[in-house]
Amino acid sequence: MRPAVALVGASGYGRRHLDDLLDLHRAGAIDLSAVVDIALPAGLAELVSESGARPYLGGDLAEALESRHPTTVVIATPPHTHAALAEQTLSAGCSVYLEKPPVPLIADLHRLVARASGRRFEVGFQQTPGVVSTVTDALSSHPLGPIQRVTGFGALQRPDSYYTRARWAGRRELDGRPVFDGALFNPLAHVVHAALAVASSICPGWALDSLEAQLASVRPIQSDDLAAVRARSLVGPEVTMIGTTAADRVVEPALLLVGERGRLRVRLRDLAATVSLEGGDTVELPPRAHRSALRAAVLDPHGPADPLLDASAAEPFVRLVSAVVDTAGEPVALAADAVVIHRDGERLVTLPGITEAIERAAEDGGLLAGAGLAPGDARRRPGLGEWSGRMARPYDDSVATIAGEVSP
Repeated sequence: MRPAVALVGASGYGRRHLDDLLDLHRAGAIDLSAVVDIALPAGLAELVSESGARPYLGGDLAEALESRHPTTVVIATPPHTHAALAEQTLSAGCSVYLEKPPVPLIADLHRLVARASGRRFEVGFQQTPGVVSTVTDALSSHPLGPIQRVTGFGALQRPDSYYTRARWAGRRELDGRPVFDGALFNPLAHVVHAALAVASSICPGWALDSLEAQLASVRPIQSDDLAAVRARSLVGPEVTMIGTTAADRVVEPALLLVGERGRLRVRLRDLAATVSLEGGDTVELPPRAHRSALRAAVLDPHGPADPLLDASAAEPFVRLVSAVVDTAGEPVALAADAVVIHRDGERLVTLPGITEAIERAAEDGGLLAGAGLAPGDARRRPGLGEWSGRMARPYDDSVATIAGEVSP
């Protein structure tokens, strides 16, 4: 019998998942059993019908679970709805593929992992396995000595519509529930997760012990659109992450590893890598293809999760995000320095010089102030090794079913 798969959230990134699932349905590999969304996008019913699928189409997840009995549920909804929807789905006995970022609170993650009770439960950090494999192979072929620092970085441009597309976009919280949107926490979340995973692959004992963070907002939003974070463990490399959605020049997300005898740079999109050896020699490593984590999850719902994508492996990411939000305070407003540009009918806000500052910080291992940009002093926090995850802001971490918020 073919695996039955339900998709929750059919807009935004959920639409990409829908296209993949329809391809698998046409190939006879799965049965697309449900598409759940409170506001199904125009033309979706016709698109699904043309594939030959006859899924449940509607906004009631409980009804879809009860009537169609999916083996796997793919959740691609706003971040603040993930905990409730995953809880509901896992309680129905389904495997879950949860789009990134997973959940805002550590307590949410712990509860969901316990609820999964051995079922396949993965988070869609689908670039991380390829990045870790590329780094491992590159360091094996071109040893750089002890790795001192791992830096994840990227400079993106997002139009105003990116932040006005939904109530939750650009917010730290919504209606009292944590959202924790932010440059490093959502659009550049792959960079953060990959950097932490690489640090752990290099030093299996790596665990967050202290951090420094700078958060700023170029736009009038509640969360940040420019962030720099340095995370340290008692053992292993320092991990630095820096990025923005207000770039004056785009730089694709990448990792930079600095060792005693050289550097390794890996582009996340296609895993193309460059090894720069001490003495000036440079080795270019060809691109690689990422494996489809979504397809692996839905085609083998009862198989073992990828260790790098298993929900429990998302804890370093969730712990870092929660700690940064709890530590850094409100983002520093930089709107006075912003420049507005118009392109292809869209309005974009950029910060002159920010891309150069990010590139310099990535190369030097500094934060924004050290790169010539000073959005306030970095906030520091030691002693995170024993931190429970409980935040100063008493967010409600209950997982009651959230109705009416399936669309991103």
